[in-house]
This record gives sequence, structure tokens and C-alpha cells, in this order.
Amino acid sequence: MDKRINLELRGRQPSKLKELDLSGCKTGGEIEGLTEEFESLEVLDFSNSNITTLKTFPKLPNLRKLDFSGNRLSKGLENLKECTNLKHLIISGNRIREMEVLEPLKSLEHLTHLEIGLDSWEPTFEQTQMRMKIFEMLPSLQYLDQTDIDGNDEEDDEGILNGKVLDDVSDGDDELEDEEGEEDEEDDEESEEEEDDGNNIRALYDNGVVLQDDDDDEDYNEDASDDEEEEDEDPEPEQSTRGKKRKLDDRPV
Repeated sequence: MDKRINLELRGRQPSKLKELDLSGCKTGGEIEGLTEEFESLEVLDFSNSNITTLKTFPKLPNLRKLDFSGNRLSKGLENLKECTNLKHLIISGNRIREMEVLEPLKSLEHLTHLEIGLDSWEPTFEQTQMRMKIFEMLPSLQYLDQTDIDGNDEEDDEGILNGKVLDDVSDGDDELEDEEGEEDEEDDEESEEEEDDGNNIRALYDNGVVLQDDDDDEDYNEDASDDEEEEDEDPEPEQSTRGKKRKLDDRPV
């Protein structure tokens, strides 16, 4: 076990470590190498490590989750009383079969999650009574074998009871959706305004082109009229010249 602990440390100081995975570690039944130097440890996994006794378990005041599942424990939970902040204890798959073995856990005031594998203890018809007795014995307990006192499934996050936190998260999602909806409406309104402005500009442009064409037509018509008037005035001098020529021709030679 000492070698496994050194391997998991990877050069770090024991006092700085917060999580330690010793699952599947080969032991002679006792815990060795784990000392009170691991004072900052919060999560410890000793599952499937052939542990038979907790006599040498150290004082770990900051430990919050402890996994002893799949071992050979039958008693000795009083050695955990110094883990005063323990919230989640897993001891399923051991040799514990009597409720009296759990009594030392009453000193753990913050224990909210306990997994003991009750279905392997008693026949189905006695499990309900046993569950109620355990909840009565451990007042701080919220979940036993991942269900609460009413049989509701445990939530994903520890410390969540009856979905209170999840409701808050849901409300936050609703508010976020409302804000996104308002932003979409504002974007739609801006798009409509831009489209109206574009239509107005195009209309003004079209009207300007029409007006310009009309002005060009009027200018063209005026020029044509002036040309016709000039053509009408030109014949008079020609007639006058021809008349004078005739008079000159009628004079006697």
C-alpha cells in the first residue's frame, strides 16, 4: 500500500492532496501508509482493497466522501468518528448485516448519504422497516442507498434535497430563454425598420428617375416646338426675295 500511495502522490505533499484513489489496492486487511499528514484530504476511495479492519484509520477532519465498498468489513465503524465532516459513506458489499454496527455513525452530524446495500441484508418485506429505523437512528441522513425516506431517487449533486437547487437552475434557464426571446424580437424589429428604410429609399430613387425623365421629355418637346416655329418663319423672306426678283425682271431694258 505504501508504494501505491507514493505513486498516487506523484511528488506532491500529503498535506496538499484533496483526493486519493486507492481502489483495488492489495492489502493484508489493514490500512497502512495513510497517516494524519493527509489533513486536507476530502475524497478517499478504498473500494475492493480486501480491508477487514479500520483500527489504523487516521484522523481526517476534512474528509467528505469515503468509499469502502467491496471489502470485508463486519464492524469497527467507530474508528471513523474523527472524520467530523464526512457527508458520504459507502460500505456496501461488505459483511455488515446488523443495524447495531451502524450506531457509531450517529456521531457524524454531517452524514447525509449512506450506502450499505440493504437489499443484501434482509428479505424484501423487512427492508422498509429497516430503512425507517436507520433514518430514525441517523437524523442528518437524507439518502440511504441513493433514495430518500420516501423512496425518491437521489439527485446527481450531493447536498441537493427534493430538487431545490434544480428548481433554481430551471428558473435561471427560463429567465435566459425570456431574455433570448426579447433579443430576437428586437432583432426582428430592427430588420423590419431597415427593410422599410430600404423600400423608402428605392421609392424615392424611382420617383426621382421618373421626374427626371418627365423633365427631359418636356425639354425635348419645347426644343421641338421652337424648331417648328423657326421653320415656319423662314419662308417669308424667300417669298419677299422672289417678289423683288420679279419686279426687276419686269423693268424695260
